[in-house]
Amino acid sequence: MRATTAALAAGAVIAPTAGAAGAAPADSPEPTGNKITTTHWQGIDDLRQGEWENLRPGPGGTLVVRDAGGPTTDYTDPFGDGTAVAYETGTWTSPVVEPGYAIDESLTSWNATTPTGTWVEVEFRGRKADGAWTTWYVMGRWASGSDFAPADGGAGDIHRTSVDGQGDADANIWTDTFSARTGHEPEAFQTRVTLHRPAGSRATPRLAGVTTMTNEYLPDGAYAGTSDFTLGRAVELDVPGYSQLIHIGEYPEFGGGGQVWCSPTSTTMIQYSYGAKHQVPAAQLEGIVAPNGDPQVAHAAINAWDYTYEGAGNWPFNTAYAHEYGLETFVTRLRSLAEAERFVAAGIPLVVSIHFAKEEMPEAGYGTDGHLVTIVGFTADGDPVINDPNKATDADVRSVYTRENFERVWQTSTDGIAYVIHPHQVKLPRNVPGATPNW
Repeated sequence: MRATTAALAAGAVIAPTAGAAGAAPADSPEPTGNKITTTHWQGIDDLRQGEWENLRPGPGGTLVVRDAGGPTTDYTDPFGDGTAVAYETGTWTSPVVEPGYAIDESLTSWNATTPTGTWVEVEFRGRKADGAWTTWYVMGRWASGSDFAPADGGAGDIHRTSVDGQGDADANIWTDTFSARTGHEPEAFQTRVTLHRPAGSRATPRLAGVTTMTNEYLPDGAYAGTSDFTLGRAVELDVPGYSQLIHIGEYPEFGGGGQVWCSPTSTTMIQYSYGAKHQVPAAQLEGIVAPNGDPQVAHAAINAWDYTYEGAGNWPFNTAYAHEYGLETFVTRLRSLAEAERFVAAGIPLVVSIHFAKEEMPEAGYGTDGHLVTIVGFTADGDPVINDPNKATDADVRSVYTRENFERVWQTSTDGIAYVIHPHQVKLPRNVPGATPNW
């Protein structure tokens, strides 16, 4: 069954991940029964489809807080010195989106830059079958910097954070994921982003895009099995291999490197695959302590750190971090390696989230309660070429895992979570003909 799409005004694009792929051969297999929809508002034309309050178009097709005064709110950073700071705000609210099924889970990711002292709050709410709306749930409070006490004495950055304790009769929020309670699944949703700047300041966040992924759970036991290899040839992208393990012991306040840095390590691999333009400037790496090399990995871990979750594995925080370096990014789900192949063929490697017991994928040589790796290619036989950061050295990172095993653990452990990270000029693959609108 293919996911259903909703009709929106021109500009906002809805595309189930069944259609997040390039033109498929005639014998391309049907996707599995899980329904996944990825809704993008990327750039000012898409963002115009939402409602604005105290915002205006800004540089590079973004939205920014208006120059004049507007609504204000106070916020006390729970990880700061206890001082309440007054902020002027501007808010973007999406249209109502009806994906055509009951929503079990949702993830929202965003592309925003936040000069020192500014930040964004991202929220989600659902409309249930009886027409009642849930509350607005906070999906993240994001600042792209870590300048908590700027030298000029102005307002510093907030500590970026997810928000615990939001569970209610309708849903739970698990760090970065909305999870509906049984019988309370929404049939429609809205996403909201509030831009904050210190009252009296002319600095402003710049909102470039928002993406909300919704899905209906894959029923237990419904995994359809290994997908057909549709590329029919070997393809491998030039993606550097970085080991997370060479960072063991670095920055105890940020998890001490090692196995807790798999997400920023994987994100950095893709970021650096796109060339110098998208890499961390040398000045930002000054002072980063990385005695075994790859200071850019430590930089990513520090600047994607979720202070409530106490980890660098918040999925949207990683993609938001990569956006700072000129990349368009979002989090979604894919249903198969056949779908992943189309991204690789388009020149876009993928970070994917997995967990597995050692016996489920013995070629990896370990088991894990949660891990992120990068799909960088496929062999001529269709096995995925994986940059796995859980290796002793950078030279050991490139791995080839069995297609059957890898696809099974990816799909059954996280229902296909993937980070999509690419420069604007590297276009997303085309949709399967006749399935859905284009991205």
